Amino acid sequence: MLVLFYTLPDPLGLSLTELFEGKIFWQVLMAFGTILFVSAIFAFLKAPRALAIFFGFYFVLATADYEVFRFSHQRLSFSFLRTYFHFSNITDATTIGTLGGDLKGTILYISLALAGVVASIVFCVVYTMRKRAARGVLTGLFLSPEKHARKVPVVFISVGAAFLLLPLIFFACGVRGDLYLPITHTHINLRMTLGKYTLTAPVLHIAVQETFEFFYDNEKITDEIRKDMESFLPENMVANRSNVEDFPVYRSAAKHEYRAKQPYNIVFIMGESFKGRIFNRMLEGDTTLAPNLWNLATGKMFTNGGGGLWFKNGYSGGYPTVRGTMATYLGFPSHPNRDLPSFYSSNHFTGIPEYLKNYHKFYITVSNPIFDHTLPFVERFYKNNWSFPQNVTDGTIIDSVGVDMVISHLPKLPTDSSWFIAFNTITSHIPFFEYPDDFAPKPDDAMARYYNAIRYTDKQLGRFFEKLSSRPDFERTVIVVLGDHDTPVDSVDYAVPQPLGVSVSRIFMGIFSPDSNLFNGLTVREDVASQLDMGPTVMDLAQVREPNHFWGYDLLTEERPAEQPSLFFSQNAYFLGFRDHVLTGGLDNEEVYSDIDGSFKEVKDAVSLTWKKRAVSTSKVLRSLLRNDNMEPR
Repeated sequence: MLVLFYTLPDPLGLSLTELFEGKIFWQVLMAFGTILFVSAIFAFLKAPRALAIFFGFYFVLATADYEVFRFSHQRLSFSFLRTYFHFSNITDATTIGTLGGDLKGTILYISLALAGVVASIVFCVVYTMRKRAARGVLTGLFLSPEKHARKVPVVFISVGAAFLLLPLIFFACGVRGDLYLPITHTHINLRMTLGKYTLTAPVLHIAVQETFEFFYDNEKITDEIRKDMESFLPENMVANRSNVEDFPVYRSAAKHEYRAKQPYNIVFIMGESFKGRIFNRMLEGDTTLAPNLWNLATGKMFTNGGGGLWFKNGYSGGYPTVRGTMATYLGFPSHPNRDLPSFYSSNHFTGIPEYLKNYHKFYITVSNPIFDHTLPFVERFYKNNWSFPQNVTDGTIIDSVGVDMVISHLPKLPTDSSWFIAFNTITSHIPFFEYPDDFAPKPDDAMARYYNAIRYTDKQLGRFFEKLSSRPDFERTVIVVLGDHDTPVDSVDYAVPQPLGVSVSRIFMGIFSPDSNLFNGLTVREDVASQLDMGPTVMDLAQVREPNHFWGYDLLTEERPAEQPSLFFSQNAYFLGFRDHVLTGGLDNEEVYSDIDGSFKEVKDAVSLTWKKRAVSTSKVLRSLLRNDNMEPR
């Protein structure tokens, strides 16, 4: 299974030795350690049938886990069973397409896993029949009464325990550096970051992970760490909280003057992997990347003025998609080490669509929300008012289908009341092959494919913009376009030091409208903007005045102070986005790295270390609020 797994085409085009560098090595080590350890336990118990059943279902669960498709971030939470075991995880066309597009390889791997189940059943039946025929006389290597037969399970449990515990010891001791294997010419990163990325999420490591998370998440919120957390909040939010002790991020309705003087229709487009670093090149003159988006931004699609805001320093609030989505809708950063649906106790929060009580709302997604793990948000925020493509035929490009669905829904929207429609794109998902062969070539250069994928998505968005502009209520419509997260494409993206490892935070963000009372021309903003700012901004556009737990700013009337960064957590690391640089590092590590134009270096100045301390404190507050369900009053 392992050989077949690693012979499948990798979305990043990495070689086998490259895959074994860093986390992949620890994944395999822990997975096989679990296999040896568990095998020894069943051997000592003299239960070969139980062992067969365990392995049969063990590999089926491994297939359900997206780690078998080589995603180093685990998209699925083991605590959200309905999503985890939904069959569309492995059958949905979107899933197959974004996992490398290799349908044959996927079928082979799944077939092998199912063959393991069949083999398990056959073994149990045959063994039982033979045992009965032998009248209970047990034979075999593990079951022999001879003393030397115990050597095998002893060796198994010893080696397995070593494989299991070595990564945890490395983690506890903070070991770092590279180990070079001359035979395979492989560099193995010795830094072990504890997280849910083992190959098959073995039970032992889930238990260890949950133990660590339990203690991390229940740290007492002291005045000191609360003050550190407040350094990331707007001043008017800090001053307008009625119960700081119990609900430190729940604020009263904003009191500043809003820009919007009427409730606007709102189009919310979340672009797959819309990289801020690349989209900003259009400001320098290269508008071939997304000409329709550029025409929207510069007002060429408007007839009576209008314009918009383009944020050069836009940052995501989480990674992967589910965490960026959560940060956008809920207005607070992602948990440092898991998705929000993992917190089955966390239910008391309110998302953007829930505040739009008088709006007609609809959501169209072109990726299965079970695959994205956004299903809990979709069902909660939109009830039954959402849709995604069903029964997509081979060769159909999903973004074209998605835009067709959005266009077909436009006539159903009211013209005498306000509406909110959201949809996402998918063509620019790694590995960037999901555009028609006759649209553009698909070279080995990943950045070239990324450009082509964005151009195709932009072509489809152009069709939508044209139809939208023909509506009679277009003049009071606002279009919000932002990336769900950044994505690693070229060497610049992979220059980020561990533990984060890749640049996944810088995104495109823009807000546009034909209403000249809202915007006059395109304004390019230098201040830091974040997905966390979407809540307050939409509340302005919708004329909503209610208490909330949004950590961000109203981008129509406010700017984040120059000295205050955006905040991003992922894989137990932090990412702080400033106007002219970023700071990143591990929450449990001492090193702090600063980046200017993609070049990272370790820094030890007092200002950087202070912001690192504040980020660590904020992660503790965030963990506690989610674990104890205290984002807002019940």
